[in-house]
Amino acid sequence: MDYEIEKVIKSNRKTFCIEINDYGKIILRIPKNSSDLEIEKFLNKHKNWIYKKLKVIERRGIELYPKKFIEGERFLFLGKFYKLKIVENQKEKVLLKNNEINVSDKHTTDVRKVIIEFYKKKAFEIISERVNFYSKKYDYKYNKIKITSANKRFGSCTNKGNLNFTFRLIMAPIEIIDYVVVHELVHLVDKTHKKSFYEKVEKILPDYQKRIKWLNENSYLLKI
Repeated sequence: MDYEIEKVIKSNRKTFCIEINDYGKIILRIPKNSSDLEIEKFLNKHKNWIYKKLKVIERRGIELYPKKFIEGERFLFLGKFYKLKIVENQKEKVLLKNNEINVSDKHTTDVRKVIIEFYKKKAFEIISERVNFYSKKYDYKYNKIKITSANKRFGSCTNKGNLNFTFRLIMAPIEIIDYVVVHELVHLVDKTHKKSFYEKVEKILPDYQKRIKWLNENSYLLKI
């Protein structure tokens, strides 16, 4: 075995499970009374899947590593990368200019905080505009919009008609934001993910499957 298990979690579960996060860390969840032989057999059985997953992560390169919030790092906004630059005499905390995301030198100690604040503000502005566009055009009635800090879920729809979207969605191209918006709007009238649900989505976005494919292949980039 030429890979490392980051963590082994034993519990009362009955089955074995492997988790590999976006940074290539492997977590093994196993029944608490599992023997070393059982663990070895399980890992050998799934070694090809593990290697394949790790190779995909390796090909992603530097973009998969946790941000350090230092000059020169690249940050996504609406599908485009911007290089971080600390600038003097800038009134705004964060400003997108040309190919740079400029942060005022007054905020060098809290770069992460001000960038996330900027993302949340822009996420609310842009996502609200897209929700209003599609809701009016296709007559979907929602209650209110909330921007969250969810790590895995891009959007959700509550029984009260509230629409929730993670601020991380602002890093995706606008056509991907539109897909998540339409997905949640359709959930206002169809809570399932059955054929009928996707038929409604397709009437609005005929190429929705292409957008889902982008999310499946690139969601690892929508992290900060």
